[in-house]
Amino acid sequence: MKQKYLALFFVMILTSILFFYFSSNTIAAKIELSEKYDDEIKSKQEKLNSAKVLNEQLSEVSKVITNSMTDTNIYDTEEVNIFVKEIATLADKYKIAIHTISPKVVTSDSKHLVQQQYSFMLNCTYVQLGKFLTELESFDQIIKISSLDVSPISSSKEKELTETRYKVAIQLSTFKIIKEA
Repeated sequence: MKQKYLALFFVMILTSILFFYFSSNTIAAKIELSEKYDDEIKSKQEKLNSAKVLNEQLSEVSKVITNSMTDTNIYDTEEVNIFVKEIATLADKYKIAIHTISPKVVTSDSKHLVQQQYSFMLNCTYVQLGKFLTELESFDQIIKISSLDVSPISSSKEKELTETRYKVAIQLSTFKIIKEA
């Protein structure tokens, strides 16, 4: 009888060991599978986030191109005045003195582009100029800065100024793309 109980006890221990062994293998396999899915989800999420950022950037480029499309081969005076007003507002925002702004019609060599040139003189610090140019870059137009001349303003006064001011001559052009028929 004692042997029967021992055999039964041995079978129960063996069954318990086999049960825990197979269940731990099953759980480990499930954990490994879930980690694999987690890695795939993370990878796909990163790709999705990259695609969202790229989509935002491309929509900004698309907005610039859409705003730069035209049917005419000349700039309208209202467009020129609006751009000059935007420049003046931007300069006023950063407390930059504008001495002159002069738009000039330029004939373009390309039959697909219309160009409008602007020349202006500013009186500002380097920090103000940097902020001005940074925000100018964010305009929804195609802008090309042809020349940027910065020279210090000579002061006849002997007292020291806290910030050096500069005379800045900027010549830039805006472009419009003529729509094809």
